[in-house]
Amino acid sequence: MYCPSHLRVLVLSLAVFLAGGVQSQAQYPQLQNNSQIGSPTSVHLRWGARPGVTRYRLQLSRDSSFADIVFDRVVTGNSYRISDLSPGRYFWRIAPLTTKLGEFSLAAPIEIRPQAAPASPSKNTLTNNPIAAVRPAASSMVTRGGWRAAVGDMAHPVLARLRSPEKLDLVGINSEGVVFALDSASGIALWRNARGTPKAARVATPLLIRSKSGVDNVVLLSGTSVAAIEGASGRQLWQATLPANASAGAVLNDNRTAEIFVIDYSRQSLFVLDAHDGKILSQIRLPNRVVGAPIPIIDQGARVMIAYESGQVEIRDAAGRSVRSGNAGSPATTPPLHVRGRSGDLILVGTRAGLMALTAEDLRPLGMVAIKDDAPRGTLTAQDLDADGFPEVIMMTNRGRVVAVNATDGKTLWEASLGNETETLAFLDVNGDQVLDVVVAGGQTFASALSGRDGSVVWKDNEPPTFVGNHAGSLAPRSVIAVPYGSGALLIAGDPARMGLRAIEFPAARIKVRLNR
Repeated sequence: MYCPSHLRVLVLSLAVFLAGGVQSQAQYPQLQNNSQIGSPTSVHLRWGARPGVTRYRLQLSRDSSFADIVFDRVVTGNSYRISDLSPGRYFWRIAPLTTKLGEFSLAAPIEIRPQAAPASPSKNTLTNNPIAAVRPAASSMVTRGGWRAAVGDMAHPVLARLRSPEKLDLVGINSEGVVFALDSASGIALWRNARGTPKAARVATPLLIRSKSGVDNVVLLSGTSVAAIEGASGRQLWQATLPANASAGAVLNDNRTAEIFVIDYSRQSLFVLDAHDGKILSQIRLPNRVVGAPIPIIDQGARVMIAYESGQVEIRDAAGRSVRSGNAGSPATTPPLHVRGRSGDLILVGTRAGLMALTAEDLRPLGMVAIKDDAPRGTLTAQDLDADGFPEVIMMTNRGRVVAVNATDGKTLWEASLGNETETLAFLDVNGDQVLDVVVAGGQTFASALSGRDGSVVWKDNEPPTFVGNHAGSLAPRSVIAVPYGSGALLIAGDPARMGLRAIEFPAARIKVRLNR
């Protein structure tokens, strides 16, 4: 936190709310010259309280039509301070929030002016040495800037190359069925596609298909519908209808083939579709209920891995035929994961008894990493944290723990108890120790970073938690992703209030990007 002497404070007043709606008249603030050069700018907003209303939705935008929103959250009381604003012209507005959102006030302008340059260093007449300006110590964990996008409750945005093979964008579907494509560097919407599908029938994570030009198109599973959308424009390319509702899917995409694998709502049927036109190529009855989604693996031809609730693990070819089968010896709790070890490739799967390793060649069980009174959940992730050429396996558990395991010998490296609700993890070196840290999202906190060395918390977002009335009961885990930005990285996730996406900049972070393919 910055102390008040480090902030430039702007104070605005908003007129009392009028009956039948909200009106506003902004008074331009008086600048207080009590901030240091290079410190962030803070604006303190005040408005007239409305009788019986304690919570309000506050928005700040770079334009008067609020197409480029930089701040959007629910606040308590009739004043709020927003920090880290860059110079420029902004607009703000407020709406009462009771059991539903009221009307927004008229937009009021804010002008943030650049700070004056520092005075030339003076000399101490006793020592004849320059007196250095007081500046905060450099830190690789300093965060700044970022953006906010008011796209609604979007729990699972994914990285995609929508416009160029060299540029990463974001695509996701919110709880109302609207698909957004966003510029990952600014959060500005590239396009939107309102699907309007019932929430109960929607699969929230988009799938990606790489086109011949190297950019990604987007596949959405909604009830019995499978639709492909052009990544560059949001234009629908094709739509197909399944015999049953979809519950999970994956794209098998290499240089020779592109198929979409869909698990139905019963989790015992597999549909294989041609990714170019949506034609159903095969429909297969599965031996048991599937855990999670099929996982693509490119190994001597296109393959997918499937784990079943029974503990059985299968590898199937591009036509959906079973080519290899094994058993983990305990009911599966996660989809499988393919990793490359020192002595050969492995297939790992979470089970009720712990993390099971099988040989990739014949799915023969090798050993188990037990977790006392706990079991893996969600999705297993492999990442080379210490850059030794071999990955560590990061898993989340039912009791809210994050556990790092050496994929070579199965030894537990560290574990941390956060009570998190993370669906996927991000990896970036936030503290400059040359080891990738593990970033999780969860609970009332936007995100926290665990040391890749020992699992200790090395960074935690300090923004106060906020709840939104119509999303407070949402239990869907949130995903967190990282994307390169300048010489550092942006960390992106849905905000805890379930109102949109937020990005925080780590200007000196080292990053490794994982694409959802």
